[in-house]
Amino acid sequence: MKRVVPYPLLLIIAIVLDRVAISSTQINAAQNLRPLIILLLLASTAIVVIQQIVKDWHYTNFIVLMVPVGLLVYRSLYGLIKINFPQQADYLALALIPLLGTIYTIVVSRRAWRLVRNPSQITNYFNLVFAVLLAFQVMRLGKDVYYLLNSAQSQVTAISTLTDDIHLQPETRPDIYVIILDGYGRQDVLQHIYAYDNSEFIGQLEERGFYVGKDNHSNYVQTPYAMASLWNYDYLQPWVSSYDYPQYLLQPIQNNRVFHLLNEIGYTTVSFEGDLIFTQIKDSDVYLSNFLPLNKFESLLLVDSPFEAISNIFDLGLPIPNYKTHRSRIRYELDTLHEIPASIPSPKIVYTHILATHPPFVLDQDGSLLQSHQPYSLSDGNEFKEGQDVYWNGYREQVIFTNTEIIEVIDTILANSKTPPIILLMGDHGPASMFNWNFNDPGCLWERTSNLYALLLPGHQNDGTLYSSISPVNSFPLIFNTYFGTDLPLLEDKTYLTSWQEPTLMIDVTSKTDSTEGCTMPDL
Repeated sequence: MKRVVPYPLLLIIAIVLDRVAISSTQINAAQNLRPLIILLLLASTAIVVIQQIVKDWHYTNFIVLMVPVGLLVYRSLYGLIKINFPQQADYLALALIPLLGTIYTIVVSRRAWRLVRNPSQITNYFNLVFAVLLAFQVMRLGKDVYYLLNSAQSQVTAISTLTDDIHLQPETRPDIYVIILDGYGRQDVLQHIYAYDNSEFIGQLEERGFYVGKDNHSNYVQTPYAMASLWNYDYLQPWVSSYDYPQYLLQPIQNNRVFHLLNEIGYTTVSFEGDLIFTQIKDSDVYLSNFLPLNKFESLLLVDSPFEAISNIFDLGLPIPNYKTHRSRIRYELDTLHEIPASIPSPKIVYTHILATHPPFVLDQDGSLLQSHQPYSLSDGNEFKEGQDVYWNGYREQVIFTNTEIIEVIDTILANSKTPPIILLMGDHGPASMFNWNFNDPGCLWERTSNLYALLLPGHQNDGTLYSSISPVNSFPLIFNTYFGTDLPLLEDKTYLTSWQEPTLMIDVTSKTDSTEGCTMPDL
């Protein structure tokens, strides 16, 4: 019999490319190569083995095809179960496995296949359908392919120049810790909106020598922009081309000025994997992760698969994005920070970006796991689906947990550092219980732009170096000027509305950050 095109391979490629397109703004598309190769090898091996048994290429391809089709059906049903039966989702999903397995066995049985009068028509149909589907996905990913081929040559980034003539003087080289608590708000915001008095935590920081801003604001309302600005101590240039968008924000973070300059004078750069590509600096000298060897894309492929339910029920610890692994990542980052002062030689700069005060709210104030009634999501602002009261209560609980943990981390760092270290502790922006991603009506800007900002500059706590309205963009100019002999100018402290969902928009809202317009709380 004439051999036919193995159309299951076309479907597998189309499925993987679809996931690449969905996650392309947050995950490097190159991460799909390994899982794609593995899946194609598995499917090809299955085709060869089954063909040796059934001796019919049409039947062989159909048998293999029904596996990814069954997994797609399982994924859809599991997603529906999570929404409608969140407490029993894993057990119901586990029950789907034998049910769908039985249906699969019936569908691909010899008796069922004999009912097909013209197998070649089935083959031709699937060849056409999956070829068209694959062509559509390839066209959909055209921009990302262009980016992958040209990113090395692209000069379009959010920061106009990634290198300059600045050279640090290495006479003093204290360790530097940059701890970003995603979404951690300023003290007055926590008091008025969340009915939480954070003065004890602020007092503990001040007792340890930190300067804590009282009138400061974030420079941007979303993490990618905030990180690109912080690490390059500059404001971002306007976005100019959709083809360069990943390069526009990712390149300034990965190849940032701060790491580059400190590397030149012998610093070891240390960073954590984080949840999203824009919170990672993968080219650091030491890259820490509790989820290796799987990359982020591979972890996402396991979501809503049988592996997720099995891992949750039997506590296998697979790195699948869900509430349990989210808590595990937070716990890993906090625990590892205790080990770094003694385990990694000085001088070093350590960067961690922790989602301990950002949705989803998975921890109570004692650190115990909380399970939401909604499917796992990192959505914030008006995209948070559980309501304002759930946001307020969950955020407050995680702030209390985070306060306790961070003070312990800081005490460990101080106790195990031979030279007093520099510590920057800040929220990249504030929380978002009343923030709207529709920038025509952004909601409560005061809440979203009022971030925690605390900086420990040993020996310079009270010399006027710091000021109450300092914003993150001026952090490293102050550090470099104070300890490394530079004379970098401080920029005007501004705040911009920006979002990767609307990259063409960059709106200066500096004059509105203290306005309570759009803020509906009992205390205001």
